[in-house]
Amino acid sequence: MELGENDIPETMRALVFNGSLQVEQEPVARPKSGEALVKVYKAGICNTDLEIIKGYVPGFNGILGHEFIGTVVDCDDPGMIGKRVTAEINCACGECDFCKKGLSRHCSHRTVMGIINRNGALAEYIVVPQTNIFVIPDNIPDSAAIFIEPLAAALEILDQVEIPDESEILILGDGKLGLLISFVMKLSGYSTTMVGKHREKLSIAKTLGVSIAPLEEFRKGVYDLVIEATGNGDALEMAIENTKPRGIVMLKSTYAGDISFNPSKVVVDEISIIGSRCGRFEAAINFLSNFTNQLPLSQLISKTFSLDQAIEAFGYAQNPGILKTIIDV
Repeated sequence: MELGENDIPETMRALVFNGSLQVEQEPVARPKSGEALVKVYKAGICNTDLEIIKGYVPGFNGILGHEFIGTVVDCDDPGMIGKRVTAEINCACGECDFCKKGLSRHCSHRTVMGIINRNGALAEYIVVPQTNIFVIPDNIPDSAAIFIEPLAAALEILDQVEIPDESEILILGDGKLGLLISFVMKLSGYSTTMVGKHREKLSIAKTLGVSIAPLEEFRKGVYDLVIEATGNGDALEMAIENTKPRGIVMLKSTYAGDISFNPSKVVVDEISIIGSRCGRFEAAINFLSNFTNQLPLSQLISKTFSLDQAIEAFGYAQNPGILKTIIDV
């Protein structure tokens, strides 16, 4: 439903991090030309959000959150008003060398929603560039659409490396992202094994035919591609140890703090280590449109809180064994 200018409030509730978490009243920003104001109604807590409050982004102050669904209430294009949307989190300048090469997610001057110099989506309203907005097709329910951003990150692996059909893939980590990666790899036709600490989480991947191994039962092997998605820096050594000569280790974890490892095997076995971050929303939306009915996404939602309970939600999300925590705005 279209809101008139007088219907948009002056202030809104938002989860703000300024060294500590607080639900506060914040001004509702008005969109400039080329921007859209979106009324948020559902947002997800990401592991990156949890790491930010531990110091992953030094000096971050502002509204957290970058996984969301909302409705456009104000923008230049009247045809967009009322559309159910989400938005790419990297906001690029469009002018630098990276942008001109189609690498806007690596823009030299980018801001990143809820992460770098831009307020996020754990709020009643958010302003985003219109070019970042993606309309969510009707055949994708909210319970699946809330995973568009992390699913895009999972699919980014397929954009970054060419994986031969006969490849053996190992996924380390049975959290939200690890499970999404397992869905992507299995439904893309690859032989996939997942290692994790939580049998109930591993069982979700098993429903799609992914081979699973509880950590205490896993035996060292050799894999063409090892994807590290544990959120634990200690897992890098394990990833390297299970990679074939000339194989690939894909790093998906983000965490505060440094890691160390012995590079000898990387050098001797000529192993490639590749960082992997955000992905294309188009790919995630297409994947959901094709496979929503096959994906056990509802099992990835551990609990839903209101925005007024956001601090409690962050505490809950940090507990062992928790998957996706949702905020209903």
